[in-house]
Amino acid sequence: MRIIGGEYRGRKLTPLSGRDIRPTTDRMRETIFNILSHSPTSLVGANVLDLFAGTGAMGLEALSRGAAHATFFDKDKKALQLVKKNITLIKAEDYTTIRCISVPNIPPCGKPYDIIFIDPPYHLDLIPDVLCALEKNGYMSDKCLIILEYSASNTLILPDNFEIFKDKIYGDCHMSILRNKS
Repeated sequence: MRIIGGEYRGRKLTPLSGRDIRPTTDRMRETIFNILSHSPTSLVGANVLDLFAGTGAMGLEALSRGAAHATFFDKDKKALQLVKKNITLIKAEDYTTIRCISVPNIPPCGKPYDIIFIDPPYHLDLIPDVLCALEKNGYMSDKCLIILEYSASNTLILPDNFEIFKDKIYGDCHMSILRNKS
């Protein structure tokens, strides 16, 4: 696993071994960031939130491509130790925040995010609850884009105030980019 593009391009990240974790593939990350580079919300200077962070690859890729700050939420302390290790590998400590939080039980947000990555375990049906919690607790800026990864065999049910901006299926992974209708 490595950073695909930007300032930290080519830097290897430490994967989580022997665990039931499904990191986003390099190909999928490249696709997501190509879409983001042509979206109305600029990645450059963005405030990014990586939920279910795992290795932190999505947030770190965003930093490499110009995001101003990345926050990582995960409830697994070993995963967060790995995120911290990967942050140190690319020397991005000044641009990151790590929080041990069980999503969707998130506290109110002080500063909203421009880009939010959501990649929960496929067997959990958390996406509608996570989206509602993000909205209720003030996590989304006016121009926020939300990148979802979920099983291609799952049916996505969105709260009424969200719409799909882009949608792709790769093998068993479904990727949708959402925005708030309001």
